[in-house]
Amino acid sequence: MIIKNLLKAIKPFQLASMLATYALGAGLVQYVRHMKDWGALIQGGLFLLFVILSIELLKILVQLRDIKNWPKDAKLYEIKRLRWVIALVIATLLTASMTIFVDWMMRRFLWDGLTLLILGFVVLGGVYYLSDVRQALRPYKILIEALLFVVFPPAIAYFTQSSEPHRLLTLVVPGLIPVYLAYRLLTDLKTFHEDLRTEKLTFVTYVGWEKAMIFHNALILLAYLIFALIALLSFPWFILWPVFLTLPIGLFEIWLMEGVRRGKKPLWGLMQFAAACVLFIPIYLLGFAFWIR
Repeated sequence: MIIKNLLKAIKPFQLASMLATYALGAGLVQYVRHMKDWGALIQGGLFLLFVILSIELLKILVQLRDIKNWPKDAKLYEIKRLRWVIALVIATLLTASMTIFVDWMMRRFLWDGLTLLILGFVVLGGVYYLSDVRQALRPYKILIEALLFVVFPPAIAYFTQSSEPHRLLTLVVPGLIPVYLAYRLLTDLKTFHEDLRTEKLTFVTYVGWEKAMIFHNALILLAYLIFALIALLSFPWFILWPVFLTLPIGLFEIWLMEGVRRGKKPLWGLMQFAAACVLFIPIYLLGFAFWIR
């Protein structure tokens, strides 16, 4: 029971998004500045990972206060032991995160911009936690996630190696935000009826399933529009053009969603795979281009 509950803290899509965009930011600094400190890059990735896992475990710890969230047939002493184990793991992860931060301070590695980014990430992580426990914040949870898992990681990766901003960092990230949101809308659409039954407030239950489907399709198109716009803003075409190879997958995802909107049986597994491809393949193609140039 303990291992099973600890594993609930691992959200594969969110963690994969965070680590993939972190690697993208590292690839960008390799392209424009060259890597200065591999150790700091690895430490930065571990810091983000430990903070996010701590927050997810804290959510589980709070949920276990309510007997409705207890595992089936669980005894009181088992829940108490589980809560102690989770609290111990959280303390360990936070200690490891603080150790990395203090090490950077002792080595005078931190500078104002990186410090603000790290503090911003931690504060946003707190808001992410509150989005699960505060009803008013729940419809905005996916927006908070997009900032936490797509916007901050590449910036932190970049600024662990350079103190000089670069325009490519501000150009490469915006196109990824809509496809992250599109995927998360899809997962919330998949659980729409269950969320309604349990009165769980999400963005989809807030706006309605039909509007959410329209938003999902519009976000995918918006992502490719943004990529086209950044091409006009002098983003290197030889790096950007492979991203458009995924456009047929995005159009296929839209076609599947339109079919569901018109009453066809949803193919959730295929749709999730297509939506994930629209996010992760561009990240891979951009990151690969940055790393090999």
